[in-house]
Amino acid sequence: MLAKWSKILFFVFIGIYLISKSFYEYFIFDMLVHYSIYALIIAFFLCLLYNYAIRKNDKKNGLFLLPIFVIPYIVYLNMGNFYFGENAKGEKPNFKIISINIFSQNSEFKELENYLKTEKSDVLVLQELTPDWQKNIDFIRKEYPYFKEEVRENNFGIAIYSKTPFDTIITKNYIDEMHPSLIGELKINGKPLSILATHPVPPLPNQARFERRNKQYELMKKEIDEMKISNIILIGDLNSTVYSPNFKLVQSNKMKDARSGFGLNNSWNAFIPVFRTNIDQCWVSKSINVTNFYRGENIKSDHFPIVAELRVE
Repeated sequence: MLAKWSKILFFVFIGIYLISKSFYEYFIFDMLVHYSIYALIIAFFLCLLYNYAIRKNDKKNGLFLLPIFVIPYIVYLNMGNFYFGENAKGEKPNFKIISINIFSQNSEFKELENYLKTEKSDVLVLQELTPDWQKNIDFIRKEYPYFKEEVRENNFGIAIYSKTPFDTIITKNYIDEMHPSLIGELKINGKPLSILATHPVPPLPNQARFERRNKQYELMKKEIDEMKISNIILIGDLNSTVYSPNFKLVQSNKMKDARSGFGLNNSWNAFIPVFRTNIDQCWVSKSINVTNFYRGENIKSDHFPIVAELRVE
């Protein structure tokens, strides 16, 4: 019985992995592909269990030994950068940025205030800024007096706050005015830095939204590629993980994942740990050293904050 069910479930989870990787151009499978690597890890342990269950059988299928060696290699290709990637641990940072999807339905304003009393930064980015939230975050504007807020009734309001003045700050409506992004430019130790704060639409509930998100990816990549500034940060709830082939649409050759070398730091879903993955992302120019990256404390949102400490030179 153990051999039978471990074998069946092995093929189920292998199927999830292969189907999601094969049909990622359709919205429903794009959602699935974010968990494909976890399905593969489960399949690995099911394969171990199956081989254990049949260890005393005279007739064994050698093909079921192959996944024990192949799957770890595939997992390494997908996740190895998070643990073994290049980083600048030990260097002294000169810039810190926090990104938080505060969750429009969240009314625990005090939780955010308490968190930001202990977690200080140079720049703070908020997603899902609603009129109700805007009325309750005077404490942020006092500490970060330079800001731009694009408030929306939907889930796509966005704001950026800084302790130092912006040289320029503009709103970019890549798709439409209801889904704004922000681009702020400031100087760190005299060096220009451009920050693209964004929150593209999620791919659900239909193919049209999926395609709108991907179109925004393409436009943001074009924007980044055309920027003359050498120090750039792309940050926010990108509604995708690096496990999705669709994420390559926004991946500029100029940028690197700030998570590299600091672990998964999965930030969503804060409510359901079993579905937790890393759609909140921070990508920085290759010229920027990442001295630390970590997940912040629970603020009663469905997202945890993400925090990047950088050295801009």
